[in-house]
Amino acid sequence: MFMCKTLIPVAIVSCALMGASDSRQIAAQPPTRLSGESKVPAVEMTTGQGQTMTLTMQTLPDSRGYQYCELVFNYGEKGSDIYSTSPLARADLDWWENLDTRALAKEFGAQSVYKNGPQWWSMDEVGVMASDPVPVAGVDMVFGAHLPPGTLKIAKYTVFHPAKFQNLTWKAGQPVYQLVDPEGHVYVLQGHKIPQEQLATLGEKFENLPEGWEYRVHVPDEDLAMKLTPAKPIPSIQDEFDQIYIRIPE
Repeated sequence: MFMCKTLIPVAIVSCALMGASDSRQIAAQPPTRLSGESKVPAVEMTTGQGQTMTLTMQTLPDSRGYQYCELVFNYGEKGSDIYSTSPLARADLDWWENLDTRALAKEFGAQSVYKNGPQWWSMDEVGVMASDPVPVAGVDMVFGAHLPPGTLKIAKYTVFHPAKFQNLTWKAGQPVYQLVDPEGHVYVLQGHKIPQEQLATLGEKFENLPEGWEYRVHVPDEDLAMKLTPAKPIPSIQDEFDQIYIRIPE
């Protein structure tokens, strides 16, 4: 298996809608904005439009099964921007299905816009770096990342190393969906596009899983908590269903 050693500066990779005034959006518990006690500094990031965004750690409790969508704005050689409906509120699929991506690309000065989702968080609590709400096509989203050009073209099941702040917790007694490589490294599913009820048998659906790899469902006796930082980029992979898995530190 080939290893991609590129370090990808990402606040959210593979990350729902706020705004009570919009009847299409579903009310949800707002994310918790962590103070300086979180020890996660605010991060400034420049978008493909050349705007500077300030990202802070925002925690979404009870995130398992929380549906969200992402929009990827392609700026060619300038890279790509990711806007997400998480952690604001659950994604409204009526709005999502009727998005005019060509009009969005023109409005944001992008070459194209790609719809990534819908998908659901697999963990029980997630903390992500996100901007203040930004109006996108009539709803509030957050800016979560600017990706270097070529990032989204990494081959499936090829290891890449996103550098990001992210806090993840899978609670004891709850299923954790994993891929295990031939060396025994365990990768945990982060956001899933396959419906929850199909994850137990997802292993039967893979057609391109590399030889020696294994899909399994594990129910831990203790909480699995991961606090990611850019200082130690975490090995990650993407499966054939465009779902991201991150390696459990050893």
